[in-house]
Amino acid sequence: MLKAARHDAIVELLRDRPAMRTADIAQKLHVSLATVRRDSIALESQGVVERSWGGIQLVTGVDDHFGDVMNHRSQAKDAIARRAAELVHDGDTVIMDIGTTVHHLTGLLAGRDITVLTASFPVFEALRSDPDVTVVVLGGTWSERYQCFDGQFVADALTHHQADLAFLGCSGVAPNGRVRDTSRTQAHIKQAVVSAASRSYLLADSEKFPGTGAHSPFTIDEVTGIITAGPSPADIDAYCASTGMEVITA
Repeated sequence: MLKAARHDAIVELLRDRPAMRTADIAQKLHVSLATVRRDSIALESQGVVERSWGGIQLVTGVDDHFGDVMNHRSQAKDAIARRAAELVHDGDTVIMDIGTTVHHLTGLLAGRDITVLTASFPVFEALRSDPDVTVVVLGGTWSERYQCFDGQFVADALTHHQADLAFLGCSGVAPNGRVRDTSRTQAHIKQAVVSAASRSYLLADSEKFPGTGAHSPFTIDEVTGIITAGPSPADIDAYCASTGMEVITA
């Protein structure tokens, strides 16, 4: 079994129970105990699982595979992407996060004289052959589930760049304004994205209020604005109004 397939299999095993012994996982997947330990360390570094003595458990709220949610609520994602594209000007350097809502923006940027920084493989694939777009890939540890490069290397790479704009996805936005993410490493990368961009926008459709996720990269007042589809909850509107941040409704 390939490593990426083992990682997905481990996550599926853990979805139905609070925790599992490492030895039981090895038995079910017909692999060695050492292999499961290595896989557990890799999954923990991605923020997917937490290890304890002799076992592992899922971090609350693991996201579905990128391909499984790419077309979920596609009309809302398309509407958000169109409003986001209006903010991009020729000559801009743009950081594009790994989420599916952000990915809907890629087709609208084709043929533009811009530079795109991304760790997302689908964004790279969509724009790599475009003669007008310069694509800079932020490399790191490969994540099959998120179809991206992940980890500290991505965050470190962002410290060497300065962008005009950044577009970020999220797993949710809590009523107190905290942005939520299911991955600890992705939350860390999102912090680096905001630091590297002059302006940053959170792309979130209505089901992301409050959404899920135990990790929080920042509060929404740390970004320039939110682009959403449909009415946002009253508590989020009040929070945005109190901080003076921009809310764009698609």
